Amino acid sequence: MDTERGSFIRRDSEIPRKEVHLRVIPSELKFLDTSAGKVYRLPFTVHNLGRWNQKIRFQEPLKPQFKLLLNSLDKELASGLQMTAMVEYHPDKDEDTFDQLLISAGSKTIEIPLVGLIPCCQLEIESEVDFGTLVANSKVYCKEISIVNHGKAPGIFTTEYCGGLPILIFPTSGIVDAKSSMTIKVDFCADQPRIVNDTAKVSLQGRPDVLLTIKVHVVEQIIELLNMTGDKKLKCIRFGSVFFGTSKIERALIHNKSPEPINWVAIVQDDSVGEELGTNIQQRTDVALNNLTYLSKIRDIDVTSFISCVPNEGTLSPYQKTAITFCFSPKLIYDSKKDVDPSHRQDYALFLRFESVGSKDGFLRDDDNTINKNDRFQKVELALTGSGLPVALQFDPGMVLNFAPCVMGEHSEVLCIMQNRTKSLPVIYHFRKTAHFKIDPERGKINEGCMQIVMCSFIPRQVGTFKVKQVIEIIGLVADENLQSLSMKPFHHIHLDFNSVCKPFTKEVVMKINPGISPLVSNPTGQFVVKDFAKCKDYAPVAMLQSAKARIHSHEASKDTVKDALIAFPNDRAASIRPGEQGKHFRTIFTKIPRYNYVDPDFAYTKIEELEKRVHQNYYEKYIKCLRSVRLQKQAERESRYSYDELNIGLQPGSGLKSPSLSESDIEDETSSAECQIKNDKMLCTRNIASKEAESLKKKVLKGLKSEPSTPQEKQDCSLILTSKQIHQVIVGPSVLNFGDVCVNSTNTHPLHVINMLPMHILIQLDIDLEELQKTKQLSYVIPPTTSTYISMIFESPTIGKFWKSFTFTVNNTPGGHILVMAVVQLAKLELSSNEIVLRPHGFAMKACFRGTVRLYNRQNYFAQFKWLPVRKERRMVFSIRPSKGVVEAYSSLECEVTWQPGFSSPERGEFILQVYKGNALTLKCVAHIGHTKVILLESRILFSNSPQGLTSWRKAVLRNVGQNHAFFKVCDQNLLPIINIVPSEGIVPLGGLTVLNIGCTPTVAEKFDTKAKVAIRHANILDLRIGGSIEVADVEVSPNVFHFCGTYVGSTEVIPFVIKNRGITRARVEFDLEEYEDFAMDLKDKASEFANPEFPFIYSFEVEENTSLECGLAFSPKEVATLNFTFQVRVNFMGASEDYRKAHLSSSTPSPKTGPLISTCYIQATVLQAPLKLSSTEFVFEVPLHNLEQNKKVTRVQELLFHNISKRHIQWTLDISDTGRLFTNGTFKFSAQTGHLQPKEKYSISIFFCPNNPGKYAVNIPVLLNDNPLCYQMLHLTGEVKSPKLLFDPPFIFFTPVPLGVTTTMDITITPQNYFRASMLSIQIATEIPLDDDKIFPLSVKFPNGKSITGSGCGVNPRLISQLSFKSSKPMSFLTNVVFCDDQSNRFEETLC
Repeated sequence: MDTERGSFIRRDSEIPRKEVHLRVIPSELKFLDTSAGKVYRLPFTVHNLGRWNQKIRFQEPLKPQFKLLLNSLDKELASGLQMTAMVEYHPDKDEDTFDQLLISAGSKTIEIPLVGLIPCCQLEIESEVDFGTLVANSKVYCKEISIVNHGKAPGIFTTEYCGGLPILIFPTSGIVDAKSSMTIKVDFCADQPRIVNDTAKVSLQGRPDVLLTIKVHVVEQIIELLNMTGDKKLKCIRFGSVFFGTSKIERALIHNKSPEPINWVAIVQDDSVGEELGTNIQQRTDVALNNLTYLSKIRDIDVTSFISCVPNEGTLSPYQKTAITFCFSPKLIYDSKKDVDPSHRQDYALFLRFESVGSKDGFLRDDDNTINKNDRFQKVELALTGSGLPVALQFDPGMVLNFAPCVMGEHSEVLCIMQNRTKSLPVIYHFRKTAHFKIDPERGKINEGCMQIVMCSFIPRQVGTFKVKQVIEIIGLVADENLQSLSMKPFHHIHLDFNSVCKPFTKEVVMKINPGISPLVSNPTGQFVVKDFAKCKDYAPVAMLQSAKARIHSHEASKDTVKDALIAFPNDRAASIRPGEQGKHFRTIFTKIPRYNYVDPDFAYTKIEELEKRVHQNYYEKYIKCLRSVRLQKQAERESRYSYDELNIGLQPGSGLKSPSLSESDIEDETSSAECQIKNDKMLCTRNIASKEAESLKKKVLKGLKSEPSTPQEKQDCSLILTSKQIHQVIVGPSVLNFGDVCVNSTNTHPLHVINMLPMHILIQLDIDLEELQKTKQLSYVIPPTTSTYISMIFESPTIGKFWKSFTFTVNNTPGGHILVMAVVQLAKLELSSNEIVLRPHGFAMKACFRGTVRLYNRQNYFAQFKWLPVRKERRMVFSIRPSKGVVEAYSSLECEVTWQPGFSSPERGEFILQVYKGNALTLKCVAHIGHTKVILLESRILFSNSPQGLTSWRKAVLRNVGQNHAFFKVCDQNLLPIINIVPSEGIVPLGGLTVLNIGCTPTVAEKFDTKAKVAIRHANILDLRIGGSIEVADVEVSPNVFHFCGTYVGSTEVIPFVIKNRGITRARVEFDLEEYEDFAMDLKDKASEFANPEFPFIYSFEVEENTSLECGLAFSPKEVATLNFTFQVRVNFMGASEDYRKAHLSSSTPSPKTGPLISTCYIQATVLQAPLKLSSTEFVFEVPLHNLEQNKKVTRVQELLFHNISKRHIQWTLDISDTGRLFTNGTFKFSAQTGHLQPKEKYSISIFFCPNNPGKYAVNIPVLLNDNPLCYQMLHLTGEVKSPKLLFDPPFIFFTPVPLGVTTTMDITITPQNYFRASMLSIQIATEIPLDDDKIFPLSVKFPNGKSITGSGCGVNPRLISQLSFKSSKPMSFLTNVVFCDDQSNRFEETLC
């Protein structure tokens, strides 16, 4: 503003520019989920962020659906202020609408997009599926993801996986409803270890394609054996040398190196290569082989008796390590041929296999070369080596030691030297204590190859001869019962024989006299006591016998004798002062006087204590009795359970019911369940398992398997919880049910084998929830002991694509493994033997010579329906195929015949589409190979002389084929006159044959003509055919041409004769048009010259040859009284001759040359009178059966004819029989009156007689004349027939088709008898003997299946008969003969046979 106007400074730099600062919120107006007919509004705010006021101008949206709700489009907005406006949207269609709102401020324009969106889907899917870490065990794992639709309209999705991994996504397409979700299942089969990071394309409606990432880490299910530190894999355990009878323990870790738990079992491979069982590897080979007895013993040795693994089965959690103990306990196998010495060592080399438990194909085929290569990681092999050595101790001076005799108090000694002959193990010994002998030292250890000096002493303690066995215990480490620990125990005993004698010596015994006072211990007499006897520690007896039974010194019995009293010895006073028991009484042995029994009240039981003691005693007695009864009851139940068999099921015999007697083969020893159980410490052996499997395979149970246990034994067996070792002896396989390529909706069967090697029943249950396997009939089976069977698994899938699913199974409700089901479900598919077929001529048949076959192959397991669809292009389809539709069964083929319809214009190429119902489509190309030929015309010029104008004249031209193939021709009519017509226009000339061309000429103008026709031969030459001739005009006359019918009665017929004369030199066709006059008709004597058209019955056409005449008559049969006067047109050669004649005579001009036929018009004048006479009938039919004629020579049938005069005049009637021949003269027909008079209203009846002389049919027409008028008033039609029997044959001609020699062909002939009023019997006469080359053969035979009798009928309608003719010939022949059928009346009926 301060700059002068004349300054050259730019205006932009002189004045600060006002910048426009507007902000519109929101920047886009989006109307969501709109529908037609509703109104939606959205606000927007315009904020002025600048420092100056702004003039704002709004521009209306272009589309009428959007409307800006403002009073004025020009607004001024102060700085810092804002304004709010509203945009209204009212859609008129359900479609997305786009527009914009413009806001201008100064030179700046802001565009606000306006968007109107109809309800749409908003699909969203998870972008990743992570299966984590899986084990390669051919199990199918499933993950679920969801497709969520946040929109208000349904959305379509499709999934597609194009990779080669076993990944299946289901469903592959679908519709997700609005505000809902759909679950998608992603299946992955962990068939082999790999790291998967693959993608599948997911197409979501309204969004770009999404890649679904699928991640899987598949690892091997590995079982490892590690040392106890866990840092090294263990492949071999060397036990070293061990004494027979001792044990050695080694420990290891079994490791589950996989993310899933695993059930494992240890198996001894006692049939593997490199195994050594008790062989002395240090011995020479020839010596070992010669010891056959020893070799047979070690061949049958039980490996599990000296090798054990604890535990030998179990379950490992993911990545778990468990310690296992191996125990080696060799046992000596004695050889009778030699003594046990250090060289009698036994070396062992064994192999243990640790493997997982699950579905498999069988033990006999269980090796490292199985189908699934991952099995080698699910098992691990461990080698065990060790040697068993005998205890070899040598004693010097020997095993028998003789000690020098000695007396008591002395001893004798023998020095014994023990030598350990074993060079690898020390020996720990211990001498058991033996009476009178002493060993020094008693125990000790003798190192390898060393000696030990032992001093053996004999110290007798009594007199006698001593021969004792001195036991030497060899002590070593012996396994405890749990086989997991060792303890020092004697494991071997050596016996030495000790012999010695102890001699007695004399010693004086001094007796002392007892003065009478009994000491504490004394003899019964109390007199002599040995000095040393006082040292005896025995106590004095109190009572020994029951005094009531004692009879020693029995004196007089005391009255106070107590029953059951006890005896008191004489010297038992020391014991008698002890406190006695209440209820016990003593008496003396001699006098039986009761003795005093002292009871100490301080120590004796009170009565209450006695009762408590007795109660306690009774309680324990009852307890012991109860335990015994329970034990006996369990034993009885166990015996009854184990004694169950299938023949004796516990039924009680009823009245008259006896148990069947058992044979020896039916009686088998049943092993108890306790015996069936496998000991926990005993391992499985491959040889034993293989024999059990072979035995089970021999016992196949194919039907009658129960779904649930029913008997007590089955219920008990199936309720047991099986261990891993037991489950390992149940084979359910194959582990992969591969159905291969199958058709959609087809039923497929695959056997699932089950082998039960356990001596008990098992319950197999298949946990199948797959829809494709639901048709499997039974999913639970009770398998008998030591048997095998198979389960028919039925697979049917309605979904196309790869199928990978797995299901689990249980054995006695214990998980046993899983089965993988694989299939590739395909559409029905057919294959063609060739995609192109070339047809060449074969044989002489013209229309069927081009034929060939194509075969359809169905290599799938389901039938396929097909149909052929021709591909029609520009020209017509001349190829045909049969059958055009049908069914090809599974694994079969069908041959279709392709035929080409030959012709000149027939295309040589064609195509068919083989459309398989719900399957593939194939294209078959057809090519016809015609070949070259040559055709000639027998006559190259055809003349039409004197051809009638308007009519068609025909000539013939002959084509002859002199080539090597059939020829196809076509008449080219481009230059041919239109009056010439050649038929056929195209066709076939057979090889070496002739074909006639019919040439028609239909001229319209009288003139001469000459033209030429070309006949084109396909793949050959073109023939020229010249056609010429002259055309003549017809000259026809009708005489008379005026017809007067004067007084014709109603109901009668009057005929006026006339003649048609052809005066020309060519034939002519004359037509009389009487369509408007139905009472008139033409009567022609020669019916051959008449042409009748059923569509126009009142147009009469006659053809008259040149220079001839045709006699005709015009018949008038009025139906009502009338007077007629008219003319009718006559056409000659389809041209209006009478009309042209009339025009020519009415024309006043000079007569022109005759260009067409001319004939005068016919004129008719007729008067119709009322009929005076009424006849009851004009048709009379007489029928006489033939048998009536034979029984009565004269048979007469009579019918009545009634005349009624309905006029008011006198009538004379006459029956004219002058033209009836001999029918009335010989009396066949006869009238009762031939003429007569009738007064007005009078009636008269005459009789008509039919009296035939011979069988046959008779017919005659009798005119009725009135009042001497020669014209016929009405005609009587008389028909008489003598009905003779007839036989009608169906078919009327017998033709046997050619058959091979010696093959019988039969034809049924239906015989319909007629006019058989009486029963009759048929017979047949046939030339069964045919002469052929001086031989006579009998090829024909006949029989009547339902009999030969004809049933008579009063009406002459008889039931049908069936005759069967058979033809069979052993030589080629052809003949023609007649088959004659005869009845009882000598009637003969013939039928031709070929």
